[in-house]
Amino acid sequence: MRGLPATLPILFVCEISFLLGHGLIMTLLGVRMSLEGFPSQMAGLLMSSFSLGFVLGSYFLEKRIRSVGHIRVFAACAAMLAVTAMLHGIWINPWAWLVWRVAGGAATAGLLMVMESWVSGESSNENRGKVLGWYLVISTLSLAGGQWMLNIADPATAVLFSVAGMLFALSLVPLSIHRIHGPSQSSHDVAHKIRLKELFKRAPVGLVGAFTAGLMAQAFFAMTPFFGQEIGLSTSQTAQFMATTTLVALVAQWSLGRISDRLDRRKVILCMAAVMAVTGAFISAAASYSYLALLVVACLHTAMLHTLYSLSLAHTNDWLEPSEIIAANAKLMIWYGIGSIIGPFSASLVMQFLGPEGLWLFLGAAALALAVFVSVRLYSAPTAAEQAIEQEPYAPMPIMETPHYHSELDPRHEPQQLEFDFVNYHYEDAGSNDAPAEDEAPAESVMDAGEQRGRAAIGAAGRRIYPDRAD
Repeated sequence: MRGLPATLPILFVCEISFLLGHGLIMTLLGVRMSLEGFPSQMAGLLMSSFSLGFVLGSYFLEKRIRSVGHIRVFAACAAMLAVTAMLHGIWINPWAWLVWRVAGGAATAGLLMVMESWVSGESSNENRGKVLGWYLVISTLSLAGGQWMLNIADPATAVLFSVAGMLFALSLVPLSIHRIHGPSQSSHDVAHKIRLKELFKRAPVGLVGAFTAGLMAQAFFAMTPFFGQEIGLSTSQTAQFMATTTLVALVAQWSLGRISDRLDRRKVILCMAAVMAVTGAFISAAASYSYLALLVVACLHTAMLHTLYSLSLAHTNDWLEPSEIIAANAKLMIWYGIGSIIGPFSASLVMQFLGPEGLWLFLGAAALALAVFVSVRLYSAPTAAEQAIEQEPYAPMPIMETPHYHSELDPRHEPQQLEFDFVNYHYEDAGSNDAPAEDEAPAESVMDAGEQRGRAAIGAAGRRIYPDRAD
């Protein structure tokens, strides 16, 4: 990590502890709900409540970060996660767990927002790609490592809930024992709003792809541990299954991203959706054959699934002006969040009627619907704009996303600032009425004259940018 700002390694240590706990409890809950005999629809509802809390926390806690600072919000959210994790083990009640999951989702959103905005604020154009690479690798490995920790104790006891709570609490220690500052202020582009209708008109595949990614990804994470227990996998096999399918995303992000830089991203998304539809249909047969066959087919499915949102985001950004990216990415994240709320509960209903294999049939059906939509858009008559589009380089993103900050962390993001040549600026070019006449030119010093020319330049530029605003 040489060459990175001094605060980032400390923050990455906090991230490791937090995501180890998050990966553990995310898998543990699905296993424990099956052991407790919760019906599949209740399991889906519980996981949808986490997504609801995540979406709510993404917006309400952003104001608190700006108000009280990153470190205080991080401490509050980590403490809340530690408490809710241990409450799951103390009180085994599905309705109580529903409340804990909403609170846990909001706290998780707060922690991710703090980390991602902090990483973004400490990054520059020179090191943004390196920082994103470290963040991606640490996030994926820590999430998978937490899922492996399911093997350290019996999931039927409260021990693993306590372990998750301790990991959340330990994420506070590095920030507490080091004298560090919050993220540095970074400059931003002038952000322009873009309406949802206009965004869908420009990049419908990106918007629908983001919604489908939320629908499928959260259904997978929420219901796969439940699926594993229902088909007779052991606890160690379930942990291995979740960790392995998560690690596959690390390779898929880079390989599929490089392919999408050379081809039309819609064709790549279409192929990915087709692969997910086929594997979703045949994974039950693989499960009945052997555990290894199940793992191989599932890895092929999740390699596509965990990359879908990143490709949808990249495809959308191809059709946007730089000033529109922040607002458009926030809208994509909203639709990802809506999909993540609907997905787990919908998958649980399908599983109630079709059995455990209903999870993969649900995922395959969602992928098939996306493939049909992309095919219609791809093979309809292209417009002149579509023929002339130039794709931007792909940037891989972590599996868990939060709005507002990824656009800055993206290595393609280059903050811009208006620059003025105060020395050689001419009043005639600015069109300013505030320029002094020649016989009134001040003669105190060259510095005073430069200051007046600078003020005239800024005033003229301000009138060009904000013509309706008074001086």
